[in-house]
Amino acid sequence: MNSLVSSLRGNDASGGYVNRGLQIRPSCRLHGRSCLGMTMMLAGVVLAGCVNVSSVTAQVNVRVETISGAPIHGTFLKLTGTQLRLRDEAGVVQSIDTAGILRISATDFDEIRVPQISKTPWILLATGDRLRMAPLVIDDEQIVARWAEYPTWPPVSLPLELCRSVVMSIASSPVEQSRSFRRILDHHEHVDRITLSNGDRVDGEFVGLQDEKFTLTTTIGKVQTDIAQTRSLAFNPELVSDTKVDGESAILTLSDGSTLYVRKIVSDDAQIIAESIGGFEFSIPVTAFRSIRFHDAVRVDLTRLTPNRSTITPFLSIAREPQTNRNVIGGFMSQRGQLIAVGFGLTSGTELSWKLDRKYGQFQASVGIDDSALGAGNAIFEVLVDGKVAWESDTLTGSSELVIVPSIDLSDADELTLRVKFGDRGSVLDYANWCEPILIRKPQETAN
Repeated sequence: MNSLVSSLRGNDASGGYVNRGLQIRPSCRLHGRSCLGMTMMLAGVVLAGCVNVSSVTAQVNVRVETISGAPIHGTFLKLTGTQLRLRDEAGVVQSIDTAGILRISATDFDEIRVPQISKTPWILLATGDRLRMAPLVIDDEQIVARWAEYPTWPPVSLPLELCRSVVMSIASSPVEQSRSFRRILDHHEHVDRITLSNGDRVDGEFVGLQDEKFTLTTTIGKVQTDIAQTRSLAFNPELVSDTKVDGESAILTLSDGSTLYVRKIVSDDAQIIAESIGGFEFSIPVTAFRSIRFHDAVRVDLTRLTPNRSTITPFLSIAREPQTNRNVIGGFMSQRGQLIAVGFGLTSGTELSWKLDRKYGQFQASVGIDDSALGAGNAIFEVLVDGKVAWESDTLTGSSELVIVPSIDLSDADELTLRVKFGDRGSVLDYANWCEPILIRKPQETAN
């Protein structure tokens, strides 16, 4: 991991840091554009690498949730490939094995709401990354974009082949937001599609973004749309690199709500340095991270496993299908102003079940009614182990705080079921979220 750190930056004469550029893995397929036969060097892509950052250790208070034991609170000092170093509340420096950590959370953000998603553009990647960014220039190889909430950070360059869509304008209404995201993320036609602010659509082959104008080649020739009049750009899914989140990884969430899936993540005194699962390396100030959640063969993200059974019993006639990493109506999952990157969105009257075959020891999650319910909803959450209720929530509404499910023992479990029951008002606005569900594999199974 030292090579990752050194490849991103080095000390300048003033004691700050200078940008060393970013190495991107070769692209294999672009939108009718040239295939890259060699690795690209994209200057300026390091998020904060060219900012003259003080080498003084950033003071970030964190809560560390571990596989076993109570959370540990302290001040973040350093993250290596295998250890987290922090100064605990007694002033003692501790080293914690990252293999035993579920999540590191910056507690300074606990009471701070993420800015409304409708306030800024977003770039959505095939890796699942959601970046709160506005595109400046797009050519046939890369997107150069700026961070909407971090104006002092330099522009970022991203491989175009990873981009699923660019969302320039999002409605403030949760229902309209969800409709927009469904149209974008469920776009399966083999064309690039621009949707204008008035709802009109332009289909064709994307050429680029220059001088605040998108250009498409269509059946009637080249068409340009002004960036200010553009609602979204969805890329031809056939030509988007199909990068899967697999094996060991971490989910890095920033204070603006951006989410990045990374393979490796470390820190120095002032910055977090990571390698995206999309193949690009980047750095951010330590003070900008909100949480880091780890997944591997032991800490298993339940959203990566396919349920063996899904049952929907609608209260009336509308049956909404469960959504993965989106709320049940198709938008970003959000709990009391905090965006949730991973989980299941569903309605009351829904059950999801997984075969466990006695491979796991624990289940953990948190639950609540999504912010898109606007304070309404009325539902009860249950965890069943081999058909028996192991935990049940109180009746929760859209104004209830997020509820942490206590660790559920799965030592001898063959099946896990997550159920949401009707509350007092049928299923009206019961936009239920199972947030960050995780299985902890038994030690003996890991050894095998």
